Amino acid sequence: MRVLVLVMPRLSVQLARREAPELRGRPAATVQLRGAGPVVAAASAEASAAGVEAGMALEAARGRCPALAAVPAKPAAELDELERLAAVLRAKATPHVAVATREAVAADLAGLEGRFADELAAAEALAGLARAWTGLDVRAAVADTWQEAEAAARAARRAVVCPARGETGALPRREGLAVRLAGPVTGERLTGALERLGLVLAAHDASCRGLEVAAAVAGGEVRRWQRRAAEPLHRGHELAALVRPLAPALEEAATLEVRVLGAGPSVEAAARRAGPALRERPAAAGAAARQLALAS
Repeated sequence: MRVLVLVMPRLSVQLARREAPELRGRPAATVQLRGAGPVVAAASAEASAAGVEAGMALEAARGRCPALAAVPAKPAAELDELERLAAVLRAKATPHVAVATREAVAADLAGLEGRFADELAAAEALAGLARAWTGLDVRAAVADTWQEAEAAARAARRAVVCPARGETGALPRREGLAVRLAGPVTGERLTGALERLGLVLAAHDASCRGLEVAAAVAGGEVRRWQRRAAEPLHRGHELAALVRPLAPALEEAATLEVRVLGAGPSVEAAARRAGPALRERPAAAGAAARQLALAS
C-alpha cells in the first residue's frame, strides 16, 4: 500500500495568521498554558530563524526574539481544520483517509490508479485540492508508510514521491479506546479507570473530543450518555472532570464502559526543559551553540 500524506506545516501559526492577517511576515508564535506558564506550541519561520522553538517557555522565546508576537493556540480549531480536509478527501478521492498528526492527513492511494497518470500526479492534484479548500500552505509526499511520507513532505516545497521499497504501512487508527468496570462503580474507582484511559491516550499519542458512557443496570437496561469537551482532552483528570456530573447516576451500574469520542492526534505542546545558560544565551549565538547547550 502506498500512502499520500498532506502536511500543513506550522498549522497553528497558519490558522492564527488567517484569522489575524497583521501577523503575516512578523515573527509569531502560538502558545499553550502549562504548569509553569505559557510555552510555545508552534513558531513561524521568522521566529524559528531567531531561535524560537516549540516547547520553549514564552519568556525564553521573547528573550531570543523580543519582537515576537504571541497569540493563544487553538488546538480544537487545528483538529477541526484537519478533519475538514479529511472529509474533503473522502468525498473527492478515497474513503481511506485519516488524520495522522497535528499537522498532517494521510490517504491510501490504492484504487486511484485509474484516475491519475502516476503517484506524482495524484500527490500534486490532491495537494492542489487541499490548498484550494483550506487556503493554507500544503505539502505532499508519497511513500510506503505514512511516517516516511510525512517526513518527506516536511522537507519538500513541492510534491515528492519516495522510492518504493516494498514495505507496507497502515493508516493511523485510534478508534476503540475504552475502559470497562464491573460494579459497584464508586467515584474513586471511576476516577482510577479514567486515569488509566488517559494513559492509553498518551500511549497512542492521542487526544479525544469527548466520551461515551454506557452503564448496564439491573434488569439488563443500558443507559448511555455522551459528554463532549470544548477543547481536546489528553489526561485522565480531564476525562474524570468531564464525567464527574454523571457520578450519581452511575453508582447503580452493574457494569460500565467509557469509550473515547473523536479520537485524534495529540495537540498538546510538550514543554521543553532548558537550563539557565540556554535561556540567557543571545539569539545571535547560532544553531551550533544552541546544540552544544542542549547537549550539556
